[in-house]
Amino acid sequence: MTWVFNRSVNDNVLIAGWFLEARKPHPDWSRYLDVSIVLGEGTRSLSADEMPRQFFIDEKPRALPDMFMGSSGKWVVSETARQVIEELDPGLHQFFSIDVQFRDGTAPDGVWYAMNITMLKKEMIDAESAIKHSVTKDQTFTSKSGVTKTKKGHEMFLVDFDAKRITVGPDADDGANLWREKGHQRDLILFSDKLHDTLRDAELTTAKYFAASAFSNVKEF
Repeated sequence: MTWVFNRSVNDNVLIAGWFLEARKPHPDWSRYLDVSIVLGEGTRSLSADEMPRQFFIDEKPRALPDMFMGSSGKWVVSETARQVIEELDPGLHQFFSIDVQFRDGTAPDGVWYAMNITMLKKEMIDAESAIKHSVTKDQTFTSKSGVTKTKKGHEMFLVDFDAKRITVGPDADDGANLWREKGHQRDLILFSDKLHDTLRDAELTTAKYFAASAFSNVKEF
């Protein structure tokens, strides 16, 4: 079985957290903001000297999950969760030590990491999954100098996380155990049954998720 981390805004799946360095008036906020976006989208590998260090959580939860999504899709994991993921996917994902802090000035126990998921796989069967289709309209802008430009609209095909219907092929769990789904928005994160069971057996908590369906083209008679 394959599992999908839920991103439905109706299910309250995010822990509102962000890098202090990526907020104004930090002198390097623009640079750190770019890195924050990279972490949310997994578009490239990062070097240690690029990374912000201060991760601030707006509201203190009763218990901080060992693996959770912050604002803009950033992933944060505990030391134990990092060890589990690294053991199953050695060298595939990046982990950067960060200082996590709550609004009241306290910090959670243990060591925490920002996780950069750059692994891409194409396992989802779009025709058997819930996809929302929309078309954006052309938008016209006029600058202060009087120059008018038009931004062309485009088609968008987004996963309908509210429907919780994602279908994958029978070999989806082969290879990497944690990945971004190629060809869709970069916040679509899937993981294998092996990772699911290992996290469960270690009694680790995660962001909310749901089970994907396994596609079979065998007809019943």
